[in-house]
Amino acid sequence: MKYLKFPYIPESKVACVLIDKRAYDKFIYELEDLGIKIVICESCDDLYPAISSHPDIFYFHYQDNLIFAAPNSPRKTTEELKKLGFNIIFGEKAVFGKYPEDVKYNIAKVGTKVFHNFKFTDRIVAKRIEEDNLQRIHIKQGYAKCSILIVNSNAIITSDKGIYKKAIENGIDSLLISPGFIKLEELNYGFIGGCGGLISKNLMAFNGDISMHPDYLSIKNFLKKYNIEILNVAGLQLSDIGSIIPLCQE
Repeated sequence: MKYLKFPYIPESKVACVLIDKRAYDKFIYELEDLGIKIVICESCDDLYPAISSHPDIFYFHYQDNLIFAAPNSPRKTTEELKKLGFNIIFGEKAVFGKYPEDVKYNIAKVGTKVFHNFKFTDRIVAKRIEEDNLQRIHIKQGYAKCSILIVNSNAIITSDKGIYKKAIENGIDSLLISPGFIKLEELNYGFIGGCGGLISKNLMAFNGDISMHPDYLSIKNFLKKYNIEILNVAGLQLSDIGSIIPLCQE
């Protein structure tokens, strides 16, 4: 197995993913049928239930085998990541309570560009981004990764108008879709980035049925433009599980 040079953007078939323990069973079975190892993100009582086991709240896969983690990330999950050879660097501050105390690691790195509300980025993570001279794209939305479905190093899908505008301004191809239509426990709705993720260079997986989304044809055509097919769970409403995070590839 090899690590991903850029987070969320595999160059071949994914061998291992990190997902919320509340992902649909049928979705997990689909991934396992493809030979993909599942690392389950356990929950943390420091956060409200809707996001308490969302991996993109606790972990920011930075590059290769480097992952930044909240100091209070679920211990069992963090140990599993270490067993896979990941270098876990704990941030300065824990995630807790509600917004904005829960978004310190919810960062979207799209190739060499980094989307976040940098008022809330953990200091240790922000320092590394600055040291590596990555392009910072400041947005109002603190839930950056939740809101961004990464298609490749230069293309995203989002329902956030502010993110869409910033992406276009920075030369990133972006599809703006309608907000809503994605389930998130106890809240009005979830986000497109939180229910999907690439499981190979040419296959985007969704926890639920993307064809039930009103913008399905636009999403399908946007992905097709980049030669990406869709894997989803027919008949189940899209559900935000804090991103499907590809960890290793074949």
